[in-house]
Amino acid sequence: MRASDSRHQHPNTAESRAILDALPAIAWCKLPDGSNEFVNQRWQDYTGIPEDEARGQGWQAAVHPDDLPKLTEKWAEMVASGTGGEFEGRLRRRDGVFRWFLARFEPVRDDAGEIVRWYGTSTDIDALKQAEAKLGEDERALRRITDAIPQNIVILDTDGSPIYANRATLDYTGLAMADVVRSDFRTRIFHPEDLERVRYQRQAALADGLPFELELRTLSKHGQYRWFLTRYKPFHDEQGRLVSWYATGTDIDDRKRAEDRMRNENVALREEIVRSSMFEEIVG
Repeated sequence: MRASDSRHQHPNTAESRAILDALPAIAWCKLPDGSNEFVNQRWQDYTGIPEDEARGQGWQAAVHPDDLPKLTEKWAEMVASGTGGEFEGRLRRRDGVFRWFLARFEPVRDDAGEIVRWYGTSTDIDALKQAEAKLGEDERALRRITDAIPQNIVILDTDGSPIYANRATLDYTGLAMADVVRSDFRTRIFHPEDLERVRYQRQAALADGLPFELELRTLSKHGQYRWFLTRYKPFHDEQGRLVSWYATGTDIDDRKRAEDRMRNENVALREEIVRSSMFEEIVG
């Protein structure tokens, strides 16, 4: 089949340029070997780099030097594999300010399956990256606070799976953070009888999304179980959506043992009263 008969014939450069200039986004066109053929007007307006300087590898001048090695490596992998992809990097604005962008690339092939051009767009995601960075710092600050609290604290995702444990929890259990996020974390630290006893109660409470509490025996790094009162509290975002659960563990082992002693003493006392009554009836 002749190229002129191809259903997927690549438009000429003028047509491609007109299409890319009409897009409300930063865009460009690259040759099959990955070198830059041309950039649209928005790219030039944003970076302040004219089209003739952006050809070949000239576009790299607009990329943050810290991101360029990773970006060029990723781009080389895409060209070698012939598959589209995306990556994040900082692009320099004409005033010298770098902003985060998400770049997406896709190849265009002819009827023979050969790549004839690469097309790509860049979307400004700087606000999203700033929000992620702020959220990450808030999370780190919160974890520093929880680590300073001398009480066991575990953060769980929306379905109740642990995602973080504070220093007090790790010190008590002798486990590492990598153990906390494993699926067997709960079976490793809680008494099997207690897990079975509260299984359905816990599942139902998590589904309700309301605060609740459970009493379970928790295994220490010394191999001994102690009773803990675990209180679960849901955490919601500003829109009221459930984001995570916070669980605190308070050692109540001394109280439980005191309750057991009192219960046993009451049983013994009742038995003694029964025996005394029977004796009085017998001896008259």
